[in-house]
Amino acid sequence: MESRIRTVAYVTLPALALALSLAGCAKDPVQQLSDPAVRARIVETLASEPAMRQELVDRLVGAPATRAEVIDRVLKDETSAGDLVQRILAADRGKALVVSKVTADAGGAKSFIKMLMLTGVMGTVITQKQADAYGLGDAYAYGNRKRTMTDLKKIGAVIDTWSRTHEGHYPECYDFADLSTCLARRLPAKSLDGLPQRDAWGGPIQYRSDREGNEYTLLSYATDGRWDGLGKVGPTDGFDCDIVFSNAGFIQWPGSIRREDVP
Repeated sequence: MESRIRTVAYVTLPALALALSLAGCAKDPVQQLSDPAVRARIVETLASEPAMRQELVDRLVGAPATRAEVIDRVLKDETSAGDLVQRILAADRGKALVVSKVTADAGGAKSFIKMLMLTGVMGTVITQKQADAYGLGDAYAYGNRKRTMTDLKKIGAVIDTWSRTHEGHYPECYDFADLSTCLARRLPAKSLDGLPQRDAWGGPIQYRSDREGNEYTLLSYATDGRWDGLGKVGPTDGFDCDIVFSNAGFIQWPGSIRREDVP
């Protein structure tokens, strides 16, 4: 391992020196790198040469022999995996690379699709029935539920923060409606900017309070898109059971997910 690192260092240092020479004649390379414009030119130079680019990749994520271990560690972390997938799919080039790799390997395709499902990224792409047909129903349901619970909790945090400056009362909206209909008008402008308006299945997240503003409910209709009447309180089993967040906590949630595991 030490010899590999020394070898990479010997090869990379001349490449870095070449890049630095393009940026100017400062005596201290570190000072040069502190300049964003200079740093951008250096990065571009290193990234434009295939050999230099490969050296940088090896230094960042290890040589090919150990790279799989690094990737496995990233994918085992749901948050990191979800962020990674979102970044890949956000770029056209990333989508093309994913498609080419997935279509070339049936086993890899199923593994990749499962990873997407577990992070809730698949969302509205398919239905629960289709996921069941692929043998990935549990992964699809888990990812969508976990993502929706996370989103409800984030919205709830905004509502709870508002209530602390309003004597513990919550925004008053007497009938279930999507967030933009009543709640957004009760909260300060842009309070909900950047927060999801729909659950992982594509259905609008619902909000309602009692008439005194002492209690509120955030609701996802889950897989079937229909209100189940809040007939069950606590952990549930069915994929169609609503997910309900109220007064800073879940009062109805999927039994396969622990409330304390929701970020």
